[in-house]
Amino acid sequence: MLQTPVRKLRGHAHYGWAIFSLAFANLTVEGGMKNSAPVLFLALRDSFGRGAATTAAIFSVGGLTGAIVAPLLGNLLDRLGPRYLFPVGGAVIFLAYISSSLVSDFWQLFFFYGVLATVGETIVSSFTATAVLAPWFPKSRGRVLGLADAGNPLGQGIFAPLSQLLILAFGWRVALRVLGPIFFLLVAPANLLFQRRPPSRSTPIEEQENGADGIPGDAVQAEDTTGGSPGVSEHATGREQFRAILRGAPLWCLVLARTSAAVGHQMTILHLVAFFVASGYSHLEAASTIGVVGFISLVGRPLTGALSDYVGRELIYTVGLGMQVAGILVVLLLGDGESFWPIVLFVGLTGLSDGIAGIAVGAKAADLFPSSTLGSVMGVVQSGRGVGVMAGPILGGLLYDRQGDYVLAFSLAVVMMGVAVLFMWSARITGGKGTY
Repeated sequence: MLQTPVRKLRGHAHYGWAIFSLAFANLTVEGGMKNSAPVLFLALRDSFGRGAATTAAIFSVGGLTGAIVAPLLGNLLDRLGPRYLFPVGGAVIFLAYISSSLVSDFWQLFFFYGVLATVGETIVSSFTATAVLAPWFPKSRGRVLGLADAGNPLGQGIFAPLSQLLILAFGWRVALRVLGPIFFLLVAPANLLFQRRPPSRSTPIEEQENGADGIPGDAVQAEDTTGGSPGVSEHATGREQFRAILRGAPLWCLVLARTSAAVGHQMTILHLVAFFVASGYSHLEAASTIGVVGFISLVGRPLTGALSDYVGRELIYTVGLGMQVAGILVVLLLGDGESFWPIVLFVGLTGLSDGIAGIAVGAKAADLFPSSTLGSVMGVVQSGRGVGVMAGPILGGLLYDRQGDYVLAFSLAVVMMGVAVLFMWSARITGGKGTY
């Protein structure tokens, strides 16, 4: 019964674009969840009367959870496929949000929001989207991944201000009860009906001028390629290939690039609403800033993804993180609660470069490693991001509690982004250009 809609599409060209639409919806949910966190952070801090570091620890637990489960989920994605895994992710998000809204003690949030919600978010995150979507578009994966990742800022632009409005009007508990069902409905039904495994080989989809001729992955019979990964035999099994990849430097350079960028990003983004409010801006102004960044990123992410296909992942990564550094320095040095032009500059710089770390690293991984192992590879990369998401929030909170402001925290974030750029170029040095 559930197969009927797919059977109707199966004989048609461009099935890859159906998978693209599902990835876009999944990433809209991810963007809504992670980018509403700064709003929820401030609400929880004020509601329970805890310090910045203690409240941020909830989100740090989420980062640790993501680091632990991402490799497991990547392996599960390779083994079971996305059709059932993604709806499970939607159900977990729903359960986590409803449970979090019913807590009576602060510590319960560590499990229901920090652990459970993170598991659901990780299932539908950019790393699984990359693993599922990239094999459908071997010749333009940067462009397509950038377009799909525009779902992330769309979720940011919609759900960050919506979360703030709901919290101001009804409180954070009602906000979670509204958002949980919305996220479930965006993820579960469509993936259950239309999702399919990606092509198990890189060569079968010959792209035309007007798009990719996609067919369901289980119908692909073409010969495998290794995506240019050094030291990986094209005749090895998926498990053997993955073990060889784990022994190489390129993967770990990408992991460290993702980790360092995540530390810097989370030290700022989770505390951004609190920073703006402390600087004199209103709660809604602060939340709207994050939302506007998301809408501008709708243009920035597809553009940077497409450009990375032509100028290289490393250059785009460097320019993108450089723009984020500039945005941080502008609001840190010039944000005074009265003038809006520092916020305008921050929004412009951050919006155009937002998400570049995930797009560039994901596309680079798809360039270097075979599609049959991409779920497992991206799971390891996502684990590195999880470590950064764990360390960044609580480190930023500790520095705020110690210093009484965010100057040192934001300055350290700038340094970490510089380190991330160095690791990205190290991946180029050790792994080569890849297939783009």
